[in-house]
Amino acid sequence: MHPSLSLLPLLLCLSMPGLCAEPPGTTRVARWLDGKACAFSLMFDDSIPSHVKTVVPELAKRGLTGTFYVNPSSGHYAAHRAAWEKDIPSAGFELANHTLSHKGGPTAAAIQAEILACNQAIHAATPEQPWPRLVSWGQPGGIPKEAWPITKDELSAFLSENHLVPRPDFSGRGAAVNLRTGADFLSHLDKAIASGAMECVIFHGVGAEWISTPTPAFLELLDGLVARRDQVWMTGHIPAHQYATERDSARVEVAENAAGKIQLRLTCAADPLFYTHPLTLITAVPSDWTACVVEQGSTRLEVLIQSGQVRYPARPGSAPVVLTRKN
Repeated sequence: MHPSLSLLPLLLCLSMPGLCAEPPGTTRVARWLDGKACAFSLMFDDSIPSHVKTVVPELAKRGLTGTFYVNPSSGHYAAHRAAWEKDIPSAGFELANHTLSHKGGPTAAAIQAEILACNQAIHAATPEQPWPRLVSWGQPGGIPKEAWPITKDELSAFLSENHLVPRPDFSGRGAAVNLRTGADFLSHLDKAIASGAMECVIFHGVGAEWISTPTPAFLELLDGLVARRDQVWMTGHIPAHQYATERDSARVEVAENAAGKIQLRLTCAADPLFYTHPLTLITAVPSDWTACVVEQGSTRLEVLIQSGQVRYPARPGSAPVVLTRKN
């Protein structure tokens, strides 16, 4: 075949845009919220003073978020109790379970009691949020084997029963352990963008305390996240987990496709009590539409049409999604 002949389908699409357009109503679920390339979370262990003094203000300054793994009976938590139980959760930061004391216990039942007590403290600090709900779980490290007498299977079953979601493994994600410099952090972030993954960095101290990351390196990562906002969904662990779980079992069916109106049915297999995050849908619309209204239940949005498609949020398992041409 002459090389120029292999370009014929592409040339036809370019010269006759309608020829290669998807049929109206064709819908896909974006990999991540708003069509971002990846999801990325910053995680902070041990509820230590530098989180209150440095991390939270620097995140807030940039409009970023973080997930904080707390130990509510520790002295460093008590020293900033008002921040952990009021200021930080009310500002929208995610509190996560790192056990009550970070000390383990003599029996499996004692470990379970430590976990439940931490859950209860998180619930008390966030009374406006529904309960039970999904809570991120980070197993504390550095505990002697004899103080962690619970098998992996026992722990996994207990976490599942209590709606605790394990975060990604620490390995390869530990600040000041695997990732030491601003360049290391940004390389880790760019790999997540390239792979389309959900990734995280797990910090302890920032500029102080233990396993400490220098503040300039931490700020370099934050500024890199800001610079990559168009590619990165910067979120807490549970929203990313909810989105991925819903997305992976989501189905979209066209219930009606009439002149000026497309009605869709969005479902997924995840438990609707715990998986309530909106998914981002991308739907092809007729070529003669210039504007579009999307309605689902009491929600009504006017959305832009770009390249014959509209992108919008929708919740699985609730009311039908109705797209209407806007005159």
